[in-house]
Amino acid sequence: MSVQTRTDPISQRIAAVTKPVKAAASEERKLPLTWEQEELQNYEPKRAVAVEAKRKADARAALLVKELPHQWNGLCEAMSIRCEGLNRTAGRAVLRGAMPDENCLEIRREDDMGFVIQFDPEKRKIYFTGKCLGFDRQYELVVQTYNDVDSTAWFSQTTLATDQTDDLAKQMIGYLLRFDQ
Repeated sequence: MSVQTRTDPISQRIAAVTKPVKAAASEERKLPLTWEQEELQNYEPKRAVAVEAKRKADARAALLVKELPHQWNGLCEAMSIRCEGLNRTAGRAVLRGAMPDENCLEIRREDDMGFVIQFDPEKRKIYFTGKCLGFDRQYELVVQTYNDVDSTAWFSQTTLATDQTDDLAKQMIGYLLRFDQ
């Protein structure tokens, strides 16, 4: 009688054929989830949604911080361009603008009727005041999303309107020009 070794081809073949095969994942008997696994199974989808919402909120906040000075400068520039255009069309100085400081813009008509725009960078707001407007108006720079693209615009809580910079400039200058003393 001879003793067979593991290197014997017949022994290797027997070992390969009789080797236990792992059951497929779908065939494995499912063990009940532990309490921790159940809780994580419920928590993880909510966490993923919250993480994505925070990422979007952080991106919007960063966009506001980045765009705020540009939007204020853009509004001042739009007001200036609109005033110059009206003056050029009229052939005289109908409107004039002045900036007493970097956060304030005054627009006056030739009869000194006008309005003042005050910029508050900490609150991301601009305030329009003047008799010709009828009441003080407040606009806040907000992020609006259209077709999954974020952009900034001026939003008025009073009128619930969202205006782009040039539209806001035209609207306010229009109020000034139409106002009768």
